[in-house]
Amino acid sequence: MDVFVIAACSLTFAVVIGVGRQGESRHPPIELIAQDLGTTPEAFRRAAHRFLPRPPMGPPTEAQKRQVAAVLDVSVERLDSVMEKYRPDRLKQR
Repeated sequence: MDVFVIAACSLTFAVVIGVGRQGESRHPPIELIAQDLGTTPEAFRRAAHRFLPRPPMGPPTEAQKRQVAAVLDVSVERLDSVMEKYRPDRLKQR
């Protein structure tokens, strides 16, 4: 009986988590971000790979943002606005 209760709870949890993430891509839209920043997808990928933290390390520091912005020749404010535009709802700043 306990095994069935545990299995039912696990299944319910998996369904709830899965429903909350439907329609959200697990990857950022690199092509759109690069286009909005006026650069190529490959240049953005290189800068992001070199300077930005990997999940689950958290958001980038101000120093990391400055490095990416400098490499892409955009302002930190422009980088922030574009990244916020494409940030998944679950990660948006409140």
